[in-house]
Amino acid sequence: MAPTLKRGFPPPGLAKNSKMRYLGSIYAAVAILVITFVLGLYADVRRDDMHARHLGISTRLERIVRLEQELTSLLSGAVLEQKLLRVSRYDTVDEQLTTTVATVAELSRALRLSGDVSVLLELQTGLRQTESRSLRYMRSGNWRRAREVLIEDDYVLAKKIYEITTESVISALREELAQREQEVQLLRQVTHVLRAAALGLLLWVGWRFARRLREDMHEQARLQQEIRGANEKLETTVRERTAELERSNRQLAALSSTDALTGLANRRRFDEVWSEEWQRAARKGEPLALVLIDVDHFKAYNDHYGHQAGDMCLRRVAALLAGEVRRAGELVARYGGEEFVVVLPATDAATARELAERLRRSVEAEAMPHAHSPAASVVTVSVGVAAGQPRHGADAEALLKEADGALYLVKRQGRNQVLLAA
Repeated sequence: MAPTLKRGFPPPGLAKNSKMRYLGSIYAAVAILVITFVLGLYADVRRDDMHARHLGISTRLERIVRLEQELTSLLSGAVLEQKLLRVSRYDTVDEQLTTTVATVAELSRALRLSGDVSVLLELQTGLRQTESRSLRYMRSGNWRRAREVLIEDDYVLAKKIYEITTESVISALREELAQREQEVQLLRQVTHVLRAAALGLLLWVGWRFARRLREDMHEQARLQQEIRGANEKLETTVRERTAELERSNRQLAALSSTDALTGLANRRRFDEVWSEEWQRAARKGEPLALVLIDVDHFKAYNDHYGHQAGDMCLRRVAALLAGEVRRAGELVARYGGEEFVVVLPATDAATARELAERLRRSVEAEAMPHAHSPAASVVTVSVGVAAGQPRHGADAEALLKEADGALYLVKRQGRNQVLLAA
């Protein structure tokens, strides 16, 4: 049996094809807009560059004409008056003319009139050579010969051709400028037409898409109502499972840092707290103390009373220690076997030793029988104490080793004592 479709909605394949057509139209319109934007920008840049280039050429060509006329005036006046002083500015004007012509040649390199400019340069070179000959005669005092050079038919003809060529180049420049401007204007008109077409396409696609969107919104409202109910049920389930998971995680965290037998912090928790307190004390410049406690002759206790009694003994000792260590930040942990450790932040050596003595007396006062202990008839503990001022970069194990060394000396000296590391 063929699957049924909801009324008012096209098949999934058809809907997908419609979306692809919309996307294709949008991509095409955007591509056209981008291309026309780039073309318009290119046209503007070309127009500005062309205008600046042609303006520079036109201005300099007119300057060339003025400089040529000034050179001619200087030479003619000098010959007529036979005064060399009249041509004193010739070199300066000639240098300005040469620079201006070179600039025109550079600016016109990419234009069609570059050939005419080359001809103009050749004519100018010929004129300069003739004028140079006349100048040499002037400087030698041969004014007659200097005048003959300037009125020779070749020089007069070259001068006339140069003037005509200059006028032709200026005229050609204006014509080319007008033609280039027409080309750029045509390109800009094309970009405007393409932009209008792209905008029209975007408007059409937007209208079709908005129409389809309204239809989809009606269907989505119905589906959202169904999904909302399912989500609420799912969220309730997730909250319950999350709370249960958090409780489990807290329990696991507590188990991972708690000694199963005594309920005190375990060795792992001690290592974490010891490192943290060491860094804190080094940062704040506060003292830090450590107390190591060992149950005297615990193996003999176990052998005589049995392991169950030994476990009970350790639990009672742990409870006594925890009862004496009550300040915030202090920690009692089972170090391993029958050994316990106490971390005392912001505690100097004297205070730490007082607390250690109190711990020792508390265990002894509990009067748990220990028939096979050479130290006493009841369960006792030996205590090693170390205190110091942590420094950044110093080894945190050093203070631990000092306490362990003090505990070792206590055991050698008969146990059931407290010793402060030197």
